[in-house]
Amino acid sequence: MRLLSRMMTVTVVALAAVAGGYGLLSSRGSDPKTLVGRVWIERLPRNDTDQVELIALLADEPIGIFRRASQYEGSFALFRYELRGNDKVQLLFPQDKSKHEAAFDARPCDVKGFDYCLDLSGAPRGAAKYYSRKEWEIEGSDPPALESALRALGEELLASPPEP
Repeated sequence: MRLLSRMMTVTVVALAAVAGGYGLLSSRGSDPKTLVGRVWIERLPRNDTDQVELIALLADEPIGIFRRASQYEGSFALFRYELRGNDKVQLLFPQDKSKHEAAFDARPCDVKGFDYCLDLSGAPRGAAKYYSRKEWEIEGSDPPALESALRALGEELLASPPEP
């Protein structure tokens, strides 16, 4: 019994060391390749009327969307974007012709069941923090691909229980 207990302790310590090392590796800085080509969500909705912020930037076509919505109601704004190095993006909103430079930090993480974290500042819409999962990548680089990814995300959120 004592041997089993020691083995469990060693296993737990080893797993903690690996997780800590992964955390250090994943915090090495922002990567634009992580920012684009995926759907980012502020948080999981608490219920079907809870409005949450969402952002997505297509990888090959410089088009993105900010969206605030529940299952029943929402609003959106499309924009064009231009990456500026590894931590800045310029947003152009065609509706009002406004331009905004936003700073971002997109990186792998392990937070609340999400695989990626995004900090965004300087954007005129949306939230300051977003999260994404590996399976939330947008395949393709056109608005129908984005629509398809948003539809798939909506179906996944409907199937998963809301946060407590």
